[in-house]
Amino acid sequence: VTSSPQMQQQELAQMRQRDANLTALAAIGPRKKRKLDSGGGASGGSEVTSGSGSSSSASSSRQQLRQRITRVNLRDFILCLEQDRSTARSLTLYKALLK
Repeated sequence: VTSSPQMQQQELAQMRQRDANLTALAAIGPRKKRKLDSGGGASGGSEVTSGSGSSSSASSSRQQLRQRITRVNLRDFILCLEQDRSTARSLTLYKALLK
């Protein structure tokens, strides 16, 4: 199969880009997962994750207990309060409208 010189150059450029990406990833090192338990993140990057089953099961149970925080715009929050029957005439809605 013969291909044009332009196609060969394009394939060569893609191979070079792929090699450059792999080299950059190797230079960065393995990715570290953020520790979910720390509130301020003051602890350094000295945490090492182990492959034992007992420590990983303990960390997964702690992750399930952690409450997820969702940020919303005030306008969206007010719209949701207005749409819901139970909060359409609530004190929370009126306080949100005053802000």
